[in-house]
Amino acid sequence: MSREPGMITLIRTTTGWSAKFSGEAAASVRAAFGVDTIPTAFTAEAPAKQVEKELRAMWPKCIVTVGGAQ
Repeated sequence: MSREPGMITLIRTTTGWSAKFSGEAAASVRAAFGVDTIPTAFTAEAPAKQVEKELRAMWPKCIVTVGGAQ
């Protein structure tokens, strides 16, 4: 049985964008980093649409959304 690939919620912080993973994607990220939320390479000045587009390209099976500020 196939598990759902998961969801990524993008959060803009004062220093940059972070990605909070859930579902199967979170399991992969937790295995690698020990947490389900990691910083991205994008600064806070990067437009939400650009960050969303790039994360969708990296995680094409996941649902990517933009959340509120953390």
